[in-house]
Amino acid sequence: MKRKPPVILSALFFCVLLSTSVAASENGVGDETDVSRLFLQANQAYRDSDFQTAARCYEKIISNGTVNGEIFYNLGNAYIKKGEVGKALLNYRKAEMFIPRDEDLQTNLQYVQDLVKDKIECREFFSFLKSFCFWYSKLNNNELLTVFLISNLFFWILLTLRMFYRGDVLTTAVYALIFFTVVLGSSLAVKLYNFHFIHRGVVVGREIMVRSGNSINDTVLFKLHEGTEFRWLKEQAGWVKIRLCDEKKGWVHKNVVGEISAEAISRNRSSQET
Repeated sequence: MKRKPPVILSALFFCVLLSTSVAASENGVGDETDVSRLFLQANQAYRDSDFQTAARCYEKIISNGTVNGEIFYNLGNAYIKKGEVGKALLNYRKAEMFIPRDEDLQTNLQYVQDLVKDKIECREFFSFLKSFCFWYSKLNNNELLTVFLISNLFFWILLTLRMFYRGDVLTTAVYALIFFTVVLGSSLAVKLYNFHFIHRGVVVGREIMVRSGNSINDTVLFKLHEGTEFRWLKEQAGWVKIRLCDEKKGWVHKNVVGEISAEAISRNRSSQET
């Protein structure tokens, strides 16, 4: 498992944390002094190998409304040091929503995935999309939107130039940019839909029972182990209906799984406001 140089990471993240805390405090979310103090306590606890305290402090920072890729990454590191594979993977996946190109994060993600007991073969469209459209997984939502807008701007500039200057090269460039912009726009639409409407989850319990219904009395269909990922279909009476990528479905108790979605992250922010 890779770990970023602590001094450099702490300095960089402290700047990000401080600016985020100031913005949050202006909106009545969190307290700058408390968040900064918690961050320093968490880092010190991690250096002292007190991973329980480190994880608790990072969790408090998140509950105070400070949410970014680095804090989820640090929290994932604390959980993997505690031996909690499911919670580590859960927070690495949340970090990936903000910093998808981070090499240390991707290394740690692969390390944790190798520890997961359940090996499920997946055949999903999004796997193809990630391979064919590399930017889909390499850019976060804001970055992909920026690239799309820039591509769109260049398209209109070239189209305007073509109205005054005819030429094969310019015409080819316009058509190529049309194709690229359409592909970018389509992948952006899929990514935004995925981000806002497709909820995913991770098993955080050591071993859980997947049942045929949302009751302890329903039949056990199969078992899952910590770190297994799934689609989060719906919630009902403290239970979650899940679907694995091999199409197996069932119900699990909400207390033994964690949710990965924009809505779940937003709840971290809004919980402090209320």
